[in-house]
Amino acid sequence: MHTFLMEAFFFLSGMFFAMVILRKVIGFFYRNRRCCVLVPLVSAFLFIPGLMYLIHAQIDGEPLSTQGVLHAYGLLHHLWFLLTLAAIPFLLPVSFFERAAALAFPAADRHSQRLLRREVLLKGYSEWASLSLVPVKARFLVFYAAGYAFYLNSEQIPRQARSLLVNSKVVLAFAVVCWLAFYATFHFNVTSNLRYLPVLCASVFSVMFSYWLVFTFEKLRMKENRLVQGIVDSALIIYIMHYPLVITFAWLLDSYLPNAMPVTYVAVVTALGLICSAALYLIFKQLPLLSRLFGLKPAKLPRLPAVVPKS
Repeated sequence: MHTFLMEAFFFLSGMFFAMVILRKVIGFFYRNRRCCVLVPLVSAFLFIPGLMYLIHAQIDGEPLSTQGVLHAYGLLHHLWFLLTLAAIPFLLPVSFFERAAALAFPAADRHSQRLLRREVLLKGYSEWASLSLVPVKARFLVFYAAGYAFYLNSEQIPRQARSLLVNSKVVLAFAVVCWLAFYATFHFNVTSNLRYLPVLCASVFSVMFSYWLVFTFEKLRMKENRLVQGIVDSALIIYIMHYPLVITFAWLLDSYLPNAMPVTYVAVVTALGLICSAALYLIFKQLPLLSRLFGLKPAKLPRLPAVVPKS
């Protein structure tokens, strides 16, 4: 799942970047990034590395040490996502994304598959290059810029939605091909260069899935409601807190669920991680300080009717 989910997240993030800039002013976006990404990143970094060190020390049966704590704070763990999400718009000017959009959708010749082909090539290249010196996280910039470009040219969504590459049956079939490739690689313990073939297949699938996701929700025309708003508001807390929770529950349940029940094991651990993360979100939202530290809007307190003193 990691071969395509993060790419889809960055693709959508790039679309929201363009949306906010067009609907608001650029200063509003950067203020929002500071409050909703940078501040939660710093807040989470204050305790996530230490918490992960405690969990791993407990699992491995190792004694705690100052050196271990210092080493733990040299790791980002899953917080790399927030760091990358914050760094892209702050380090690169808007003009960079404007030029990328112009290259992807030139006014003179707008080809429906141009951006898709470029993403596939760049993503595939980055997968191979990441085996040497190129940071693998750099490829997410491609998806972020693609989302930005696509939102600026959103009038093309209905026409491009008819493309075979974003057809639901084709996407599902390619997902099965990717899964079979990974399964065969692990099942037959492939150690040659063919072991990279599933990753390259998944690279193509990540692009297809990102576009399919946008087209599918465009067709649904979902209206904002309390459920959707709750999912959006809680996403950051769930992302930050699910990692230590899932690892802890996986460790605790490892001796209770037999190896013959892997699907049940994963389902139970995932459900517990999501439920507890959502519960922490509800707690954080009620506390003004934690709400500010994690970029949440504090829960509105019920307004009590004014008491009129009796004469």
